[in-house]
Amino acid sequence: MIRQLLEFESEPVVLEGAYGKIVIRMKTPSEVNETTMPRLIPTLVAGFNTVASHIGLILIPLLLDLVLWLGPKIKIKTLVQPGADSFFSYLQTMATPESQQQAKETIKMIQEVLANYNLGTVIRTIPVGVPSLLAREVTVGSPLTTNIIYEAPSVVFVVLVVLALILVGFFLGTLYFNSLARYTVTPVLPNNSKKLFTQFGQNIVTALILLTMLIIVAVPGSMILTVTSMISPIIAEFLMLMAMFALIWLVVPLIFAPHGIYVLNQKAYPSMLLSIRMVRYFLPNAGMYVMTSALISEGLNYLWSMPEATSWLTLVGIFGHAFIVTALLAASFIYYRGGLKWMQESIQNIPDPNIKADLGGPFGTK
Repeated sequence: MIRQLLEFESEPVVLEGAYGKIVIRMKTPSEVNETTMPRLIPTLVAGFNTVASHIGLILIPLLLDLVLWLGPKIKIKTLVQPGADSFFSYLQTMATPESQQQAKETIKMIQEVLANYNLGTVIRTIPVGVPSLLAREVTVGSPLTTNIIYEAPSVVFVVLVVLALILVGFFLGTLYFNSLARYTVTPVLPNNSKKLFTQFGQNIVTALILLTMLIIVAVPGSMILTVTSMISPIIAEFLMLMAMFALIWLVVPLIFAPHGIYVLNQKAYPSMLLSIRMVRYFLPNAGMYVMTSALISEGLNYLWSMPEATSWLTLVGIFGHAFIVTALLAASFIYYRGGLKWMQESIQNIPDPNIKADLGGPFGTK
């Protein structure tokens, strides 16, 4: 009965009480907001169904991991070995008798990383890039009896290769995110090469903005922690914990920063502002959505990484990882579109035009 009154009563109702008169205007059927906040489980299911219906969406992350696994590897051990030996000598000299064993273990770990590190893993770019199971592994072997290994000859070579891999990584990430944005709507949107290159440029701008923000926060923060650790290690640990919580508080609202570039064709900065407004004002359950997606992805990554890299069973892990992360990212686009629709209708129902303008931001209220 109350729901019927709220939906169909259009005349204002006046209530008198101790604090004066209160005028309540019931909404007409056309004014009732039928759009609901996107829900966690249905959104995840929709993402998995999308990828199951368009299995070709996993092709880019699948091929990337296969190349990193079975393809040629660029090593930097010979190039950095002289500097590493000097560092090892300094570390052993500075180590106290009690910390000699720890110094030896540190040296052994660094030597193992240098011996196996593949420069090709730089191709995994963030925040927009192709997810990779093997790019996060420091030491990756191969079941092939002969592996093509190339030692970097100079620092200039390394810099050029890193820059090239970063650009390729951003471009592959643009193709990947563009495909997810197009296939998570019905009907599927057509491909547009001009729009693709615009998105590629905005991805690089987004990365540069985030990198600048990280440097501005990290440099003074690390200096403060260093000084504090000299005064009191306990206070330094407390500040480190607070810094982690502050970082999470800053990062979660930016989780949908790339999505506006692909869904609304926005530029980098307005897309970041829209992500912050959505998460902080309109999608309070976004934190739970991000946490659930991260737990699913990271939890299954332990399963995919169980086979040794020298075993062909790693193929199962590569395929499973490509399918799961693609489904989760597809769900994020579905969640973003649902959040946009709910946010827009919520703003339109706000009577105060000033508040409406403040909350609308770059997205507007149209």
